[in-house]
Amino acid sequence: MNCEEPLLESGMTFGPFPDDHCFPIEKSAAYRKIKAHTKIAELLLLRTTARKPPVIWVVEAKSSTPRPETHPNFDDFIDEIRLKLSNAMNLWLAVRLGRHPEAEWELSEPFRQVKLEEVDFRLLLVINDHPEQGLPQLNEALSKALRPVVKTWALSPNAVAVINDKGARKRKLIQ
Repeated sequence: MNCEEPLLESGMTFGPFPDDHCFPIEKSAAYRKIKAHTKIAELLLLRTTARKPPVIWVVEAKSSTPRPETHPNFDDFIDEIRLKLSNAMNLWLAVRLGRHPEAEWELSEPFRQVKLEEVDFRLLLVINDHPEQGLPQLNEALSKALRPVVKTWALSPNAVAVINDKGARKRKLIQ
């Protein structure tokens, strides 16, 4: 299973991506099996660079966010994103480790060949049309919420990022 066609999420068109380097986890058999009460991100994107470990970008897309001063809505929003990103990463790892045999066939060869001891993850929230000046506060809140995941999995210091559609375009995530 890959993203053969661009994916429309939150008013943004994700893709196109290199063949077999995108996994729409939200549509996977493993997710359909556990879907009840389990939130998950939209997609995983495998990024490889010569002489560097592979990185799997776990991508969640949103069309808007509550303002930080609107507690508890903002805290609930951050917690929902934390759950979606960490659940997607954990579900991919579980599929990759054979814990969901019904979904193993959905992983492309590049995703199956990733060395688990070398792979890094990038937990990414993309917000459509969000002003640049609001991104650092969101990034700080999401980084704080995901700190246990980052530390537990020994992810790189820049593992969590919040970007807008302009940042996503720059990173070749959206058209």
